[in-house]
Amino acid sequence: MRTDTNSKRAAVIAAVLVALLLLGACGTDKLERTASSKTADRSSTDATPIAVRDTELGEILVGRDGLTLYGFTNDVDARSTCEGACADAWPPVIVDADWTPGPGLDSGIFATTMRADGRLQLVAGKWPLYYYTADTAPGDLSGQGSGEVWYVVASDGTLVKDAPADDADDIVENLEDEGVLDATGTAAVTERETDLGTVLVDVDDRTLYGFTEDTAGTPTCDGGCAETWWPLTVDDGELPEGLDPDVFSVVDRPDGTSQLKAGRWPLYRFSGDDEGGVANGQGTDGTWFVIGPDGVLIEDGPSE
Repeated sequence: MRTDTNSKRAAVIAAVLVALLLLGACGTDKLERTASSKTADRSSTDATPIAVRDTELGEILVGRDGLTLYGFTNDVDARSTCEGACADAWPPVIVDADWTPGPGLDSGIFATTMRADGRLQLVAGKWPLYYYTADTAPGDLSGQGSGEVWYVVASDGTLVKDAPADDADDIVENLEDEGVLDATGTAAVTERETDLGTVLVDVDDRTLYGFTEDTAGTPTCDGGCAETWWPLTVDDGELPEGLDPDVFSVVDRPDGTSQLKAGRWPLYRFSGDDEGGVANGQGTDGTWFVIGPDGVLIEDGPSE
């Protein structure tokens, strides 16, 4: 009798152990699937993201959903230098190691480069490829010429830096007629009424900012900082016509270019402002603020 009881007890224990092992295996498999799914979501990998679209700028490369692809002139030797806030505004084109070009594309112009986070970014010619968050529909070219460092990429892997051939002169003439550009084509600074008060904006109606670290009136935002906060530079180190010399001046940058100042503050644009009329950079890190027409930083929030 005792032997039968022990045998039954052993059988029950064995069954329980088997059930626990099976449950553990299922749970582990579920966790692995969940982790894999999160990794996939985070990587946003394109399977075959590249195609060619005929635009006013010629035949250019487009990616997922037909969105325009760009190259960044600061990326030398096919290495990406756009990280952090820069990559938030200009998302890189991420691919798997076994990515292959689609029909009609020259595989010889494509390669990949390893980003700092270990992901592979697609390269065309010598340019790592990016989307621009302000482009929301196929054919949008909002990023073209941004900061004079971002340009669409032609089907042969070269950057397209020119404006559309037929429209370039008309664009300049229209801006001159509106008083936005002077006769030499130099960008002017204007004003806009906002919830923060009257603020300075550039030729594209993009908000201008001052950086509180520039305490001596000389630019300290360089390198990676300048990839996110674009200095407002001027040609030949000359103050653009029409600007009040009591407020505006020009200061030399470390790279030899000349940057416009208002008051004691060198002026910058924010890469996260994806269109004119917004001020997404206001108060960033407690050091970046819009600037009024008197050259004084506006550090307060919107007035009620």
